[in-house]
Amino acid sequence: MIGTMNKNSNTKYGVLAVVGASFLYGMLPIFMKEVLLEGMPENTLIFYRFLFTAVFALILLGVTRTSLKMTKRQFLELTLAALIGYGATAALLTNAYTLIPVGLATMFHFTNPLFVNIAMILLFKEKPTLFKGISVFCAILGLVFMADFSSLRPLGVLLATLSGVTYASYVVANKKCSFAELDSMVVVFFVGMVNLIIFGTVSLFSHASMAIPSVRALVIMVILSLFCTIGALYLLTYGIRTLGASKASVLNMLEPVVSLIAGMIVYHETASIKILLGCLLIVISGIVVVKDDPVEE
Repeated sequence: MIGTMNKNSNTKYGVLAVVGASFLYGMLPIFMKEVLLEGMPENTLIFYRFLFTAVFALILLGVTRTSLKMTKRQFLELTLAALIGYGATAALLTNAYTLIPVGLATMFHFTNPLFVNIAMILLFKEKPTLFKGISVFCAILGLVFMADFSSLRPLGVLLATLSGVTYASYVVANKKCSFAELDSMVVVFFVGMVNLIIFGTVSLFSHASMAIPSVRALVIMVILSLFCTIGALYLLTYGIRTLGASKASVLNMLEPVVSLIAGMIVYHETASIKILLGCLLIVISGIVVVKDDPVEE
């Protein structure tokens, strides 16, 4: 009885963590757009985002006296996960945005739960369930309703879909790799460190300006790093470890819904009935996957 109560409690907190992460990630495009409007180059913005992330995460690790000690295997796997799962995802999705509309790129990126479920079934012999199948179907159908297919370019679609594959690898790695035993904030710190090196190098070689254009841009980047990166990454990592990769990836699809609603509130963007129906389907997919009982080991 106690074990069942603990399991139900952990599941509840896991769901709340992923929903919270989806909300914070959903606000990320708003903050990034505001900094870009201040005149900062995109790669420079991403560099500062991860620089602040690494610095703040290191401060939090110091305050909580959390050790950064890890095995060689954990270090290699965590570095690869940060490089491929986060760095490559950001690069692929950024380039996709230049070729196809943001909404369409987002749709193909958020096919990642499909790839997570395929990986868990084929590589880790996870048993597929009816609830997960229905939830993935509803979520992807919802994204199709939300997307505009009028500007379809094959290369952009390929890059956005590949970003979904690389992000799926990060989700699975957080559940199945050896670094899953590490404190979540240690993972956040390493993700920040690896990606600040990558995007700092890209910015230098592209001769992009590294100057912060205004105090307002600085304040927004600090907020973006603390909440939409550190907070979101920490919550998502906790959710993946508690619920499992498959459930967490489907619940995380609430992110584009939050982005859409935020855009409507902040920029007075409009949404058609078709888009709102897509949002509803994604919300339904989240409810359905929460009702699925099995939790991955």
